[in-house]
Amino acid sequence: MALALELVTTVEAFERLRPDWNELVDRMEFPEIFYRWEWSFLFFRHCRPDDELFIVVAREAPGGAVAAVAPLCLRRTRSLGIAVKVVETIVAGLADYQNILVRKGIHRGRAVDEILAFLGARSERWDVIDLQQFCSRDPTTFQIVNAAQAHHDWTVRTHILTPVAVRDLRPGHATEDKNRLRRVRSRLDTLRARGFDLRIGCEDFDALWPAFRDLHVRTWPGSPLGRDKEGKFFDALVASEGMRAHLDLSLVLADGRIAAGHFGFIDDRKAYYYMPARDGSFRNERVGAALLFALVEHHARTRNLFDFMRTLGRYKTWYTDTIDVNVRIVVHANSSFRAFAYGLRDVTRRFLVELGLPRALLRLLGRGRA
Repeated sequence: MALALELVTTVEAFERLRPDWNELVDRMEFPEIFYRWEWSFLFFRHCRPDDELFIVVAREAPGGAVAAVAPLCLRRTRSLGIAVKVVETIVAGLADYQNILVRKGIHRGRAVDEILAFLGARSERWDVIDLQQFCSRDPTTFQIVNAAQAHHDWTVRTHILTPVAVRDLRPGHATEDKNRLRRVRSRLDTLRARGFDLRIGCEDFDALWPAFRDLHVRTWPGSPLGRDKEGKFFDALVASEGMRAHLDLSLVLADGRIAAGHFGFIDDRKAYYYMPARDGSFRNERVGAALLFALVEHHARTRNLFDFMRTLGRYKTWYTDTIDVNVRIVVHANSSFRAFAYGLRDVTRRFLVELGLPRALLRLLGRGRA
């Protein structure tokens, strides 16, 4: 029997999905904290004021349990002076992982096939489907590629975006750089002996959150916490009832001053290494490395995985040699000139990089066009 599909385009209908949406995420084989309803709803409300909802909900039967959700929206943009309508995931940039959400026990290929066919039947509404940060860890990613390529009137492009590293926290399951980690452990012991106060999973989150925000913006001048829309989104996210049990704020304090901090997330399976920050005056103390080591040790007691997520700093590979990748999937009709205009700049830029044109020059050219 075919799944019963519906298109959600109003905020009111989106809000009513909350219990079914989160129950679906809890029952996925590869759930991620970024898949929860709060991420998509609050991000749409604060960061996408000019975009339209385009959520596809698949139920096992009309009015029945939710089998899958494609958390999408419709963005209007211009490329080479041509108006283009782009379907993409609601959360963009700030979520390290996105995907079509499929309940465990539902055949991924079947769910993806029907959702893409549903979108194809509404192709007059969009020019391009642009899906980013879809992780290779979840087989749904490759089911999407396979199902899209089966549409012979579509063009499908895929390419690697970023590597991601995950440490298996179970004893004996991770291959690590023992020499480097031995030195980090020694640094942690030294800091503790000198009176540095290490707090993992601070209980007084509300009191410490503003100070951490300030530190993160000072550490990373481009921090989303310092931007208006994204800052409001994060304030709403950490205040939401559905996320409070999943927040993890950890600090290293020196005489009451934050020397290093980390804001991330936890669920029953794993810990997420999301936003680290460090006071520059403590750089030589290696407080950030010591805090990360303490976080891994702490979460190993109760969880199976420590997810380092996007970007692969060398220090992350000290802990693991398990590396996945995030990919981008771009789909459009073969006959679409608008889609051609949308992809031309991106493809040209990538081609020039592969030829060896310096990235700095490409950034200057990009600013010139803006």
